[in-house]
Amino acid sequence: MSPAFLYENMTEKIVPNKSIPAGKALLFLTIILGCLNMLGPIGIDMFLAGVPNIAEGLGTTPNRVIASISTVMLGNAVGQLVLGPLSDRFGRKPIILLTLIIFAGSALASGLSPSIEYLIIWRFIQGLAISSGRILAAAVARDLFDRERLGKMMADILFVTALATIMFPIIGGQIAQHLPWQWLFLTMALFGAVVFMLFTLFYRETLEQRNPQAIRPGYLLVKWLATIRNPVFVRYVLCSSCSMAGFGAFLGTSPTVLRGAFGVSAVTYGFLFSIIAGFFLIATFIGGRFILVIGQQRLIAIGVLTMLVGGIVLTALAIIDVRQPLAVIMPSAFYVLGLGLVFPQTNSLALQPFPQSAGTAASLMGFITNLVSAGVVVLLAAMTHTTAINLAVAILLSGLLACLTYFVIIRPAEVSR
Repeated sequence: MSPAFLYENMTEKIVPNKSIPAGKALLFLTIILGCLNMLGPIGIDMFLAGVPNIAEGLGTTPNRVIASISTVMLGNAVGQLVLGPLSDRFGRKPIILLTLIIFAGSALASGLSPSIEYLIIWRFIQGLAISSGRILAAAVARDLFDRERLGKMMADILFVTALATIMFPIIGGQIAQHLPWQWLFLTMALFGAVVFMLFTLFYRETLEQRNPQAIRPGYLLVKWLATIRNPVFVRYVLCSSCSMAGFGAFLGTSPTVLRGAFGVSAVTYGFLFSIIAGFFLIATFIGGRFILVIGQQRLIAIGVLTMLVGGIVLTALAIIDVRQPLAVIMPSAFYVLGLGLVFPQTNSLALQPFPQSAGTAASLMGFITNLVSAGVVVLLAAMTHTTAINLAVAILLSGLLACLTYFVIIRPAEVSR
């Protein structure tokens, strides 16, 4: 008898008759989960336009400020490893509220940082809270749905989130251009407070049974080992991590390339980033509308091929040194279009084998994905970016690896099932 089996039925019922929301209730739940998932865009995307301003204010270099993004991603990775099991133990709602308090508090502290070292520390803590967006939104969706319905719910949540990724870079650019850089973090804190109120007043617990064993080290080790040994989980997390690595490369490098090497203003950078977000919005809309028609596998196939094409075009333009902002933005946007098709589906399929431990599985998935992205950002932050070539190669390799993962590993396994 396996250790996992011994733990299987140690659960405590907290929602006696789980009801599946529909109609307006489902729409509103999707919207507030999308707001929770906005912690990442507001915590990172809005911050990017102000990188030179923050560097000047703290008396440091833009590369050191960019390096703080890797600490956000590292905090995100660690947070996802912890918050999933905590939500399995105590329920989704209390952990969501706790992380929103941490998010708002660490944002205020970041704005008051007297040096880059303090900023890096507080941004790590903020990264812990940011992780709740993706992992707990995914866990709530998994509480309610599975397979294509789960994939549609994830795509709809990301569609709502994508609306924010259009707005926040523009808002960040305006703040960086006209206000002190501290206002970037004050805006984050205010947003966290608003989302806290939404969940306090309108969210009803969706976890049917909480697991008293969920945060015990022995139980966690058993579950993590069982999860990472599951071939379905490994295949889809590998594809998801490769896909997100390219976007991590863009987040970590585009401010230096566009604002530094290409000389665009903070306001212009915000509008350029909103183009990227717009393509992600289009992708999530397409995914949510067509998943029930063409299925998850075809969406992933189209997505990874789209990412690869974006990487190839970006690299070609970088090699011939086309020094125009749109020569970076448009191929990157095409990559993100593919990412928006791939990411919700690989996430939902990775969680499919774990109906009783979705929070723990989602946490491990988020940890791996963010750790890979943080590593890419750290690597790129150590380089000098006078052209877009480093960014282009990173995105090309990410798209290529995602494509190979799907067509060489995932697709043959799915066909044989």
